[in-house]
Amino acid sequence: MADKSKSRTALTGLGVLLAAIVFVAINVLAGAGLQGTRIDLTADKLFTLSQGTRAILAKIDDPVTLRFYYSDRLGREIPSYGVYAQRVREMLEEYRDAARGKLRLEVIDPQPYTDEEDRAVAFGLQAVPLNQQGESVYFGLAGTNGADREEVVPFFQPDRERFLEYDLTKIVYNLTVTKKPQVGLLSTLPMEGEFRGMQGPMPPWAVYNQIGQFFDIRPVAKDATAIPADIGVLMIVHPQGLPDSTLYAIDQFVLRGGRALVFVDPHSEGQLARAGQAGMGMPTNSNLTRLFDAWGLSMADDKIAGDRIAARRVNAGTPGRVRAVDYVAWLTLREQNFDRSDVLLADASAIQMATAGILAPKEGATTKFQPLIRTSLQSMEIAADSVKMQPEPEKLLEDFKPSGQPLVLAARVSGPVKSAFEKAPEPPKPAEGAEKPATPPAPPPEYQAESKGPINVIVVADTDMLEDRFWVSVQEFFGQRVATPSAYNGDFVVNAVDNLMGSSELIGLRGRGLSQRPFALLEDIQRQAELRYRAKERELSDKLKDAEKRLSELQGRNAPGTAAAADASRTILSPEQQAEIEKFRGEVVVVRRDLRNVQQDLRRDIEGVQTVARVANIGAVPVIVALVALGLGWMRVRRRRPAGRS
Repeated sequence: MADKSKSRTALTGLGVLLAAIVFVAINVLAGAGLQGTRIDLTADKLFTLSQGTRAILAKIDDPVTLRFYYSDRLGREIPSYGVYAQRVREMLEEYRDAARGKLRLEVIDPQPYTDEEDRAVAFGLQAVPLNQQGESVYFGLAGTNGADREEVVPFFQPDRERFLEYDLTKIVYNLTVTKKPQVGLLSTLPMEGEFRGMQGPMPPWAVYNQIGQFFDIRPVAKDATAIPADIGVLMIVHPQGLPDSTLYAIDQFVLRGGRALVFVDPHSEGQLARAGQAGMGMPTNSNLTRLFDAWGLSMADDKIAGDRIAARRVNAGTPGRVRAVDYVAWLTLREQNFDRSDVLLADASAIQMATAGILAPKEGATTKFQPLIRTSLQSMEIAADSVKMQPEPEKLLEDFKPSGQPLVLAARVSGPVKSAFEKAPEPPKPAEGAEKPATPPAPPPEYQAESKGPINVIVVADTDMLEDRFWVSVQEFFGQRVATPSAYNGDFVVNAVDNLMGSSELIGLRGRGLSQRPFALLEDIQRQAELRYRAKERELSDKLKDAEKRLSELQGRNAPGTAAAADASRTILSPEQQAEIEKFRGEVVVVRRDLRNVQQDLRRDIEGVQTVARVANIGAVPVIVALVALGLGWMRVRRRRPAGRS
């Protein structure tokens, strides 16, 4: 028996040893044979090169060199940067492999006071001081091509990790294109920057910079009489007060095959904010009614779209006392609001709009009206005047009555059309005393009565979506402006221009997801809970205001300096008056208590929903794994039992 026991022990030890050897061997072989192999299970495919990137890499003619400058010291001092640097390096290696020899990658650790550091500085990379001794570290990228063109990322910001592919592919794209396509920009808003009095010069909008990374932007005057023929896409933003001669130029440009991207608005919040008190009463809407009629669509000047599901949460209280409310006029549109069959929005994650207009097809139009962005079924038309001066988010939410029909916020219009003009208008006469321009204006185009082929126009009923504050945060980092998007707005504009140009490569150049990823299901449950309490809360609030007003009136009769106060020294309040004051004081206390109870009930409901969601999110997987393990163990025990035993 002892020999058998020793034999079993030896066999067990040998088995454990062999298992360890096999385990190590499998890991070594997997590390060598499966290096670089991965399965991307992230919702936005953060670790997979998009088709747009692969298409651009496949079109590299002249070899491109990417030099990745990374100081190992940075990763040792701040481990989070080391993790991100590994992510950047792995992504660059995927670029190198996908380019099939047309892209060369160099990884450089620029030590202090070396030629490598001098070259990094010469490229314009950002040197970040690491200590008081003046030692600097680097974490950037410099790209060059055979024509000595340079593109750089001065410093990789971890905040932009979700946009890593976008930034890298932009560098490769700019190094491979020989001539950028021309985009004409006709805008009454200062997208290219402006000088704002005491505030000094304001930088260009982030979306303007993003367009300029891929296209040459050519300004078009607001009184232009002709659109240059070499412009591929005309981008029109907030067209206020355009003369007939300019409308005619746009009309003829589109009829001759030119593509247009139009942003109109029933109420431009940005325009009103810049004008301040001086702009009170001035129109803040824009439209192209005459051209839209010819193209087969319309937008009402006095209506905006409200959506209870897509509403953004704002503070309806004060900075010191936050009161979060869903503002139904400011919208965060998500996947369910997009036409996913259109390549323009195939990868869109979220777009933010503010007081957007409503587009609709005209009856009998010869064009096809294809909605691109729509509200949910929980939407309604809202009077534009109700949000222009001092909007009340709570009242808008209280008065909200869903129509059950989605509202179109952006659309593609295509098909044959006729001119909006019966003939070419007379050119505008110069004002008396005005100086003659150095370059005479271009003559208006020869009249064309109808389009040569189907037109292709994209119309968006909002201009605020282009402003930085609605979709991107811009921060200064050692003199560099770093933009971190919170929505897809900029990508949408670039992709729209690229799509109208006739290509689709830049469609895949997108930010992979948002810097904020909300729990959509939890938000929906929370919104429903708030709606259950909102009406009661409003009723109690109004009751409280009335009681406090009545109490104030009663007490005011005896306020110092009043006639009642003068008589107070001679006259004592009657018992009826005292009883009335005490009654209203008690009513104020009761109403305040009821209001507090309602708000506490709402908070408890929301916290309960959040707790259930957290438990389900965190505990569900371990519980499922444990149940599966118990089930497998039970089945194994049953199989091992001798037949006939229970």
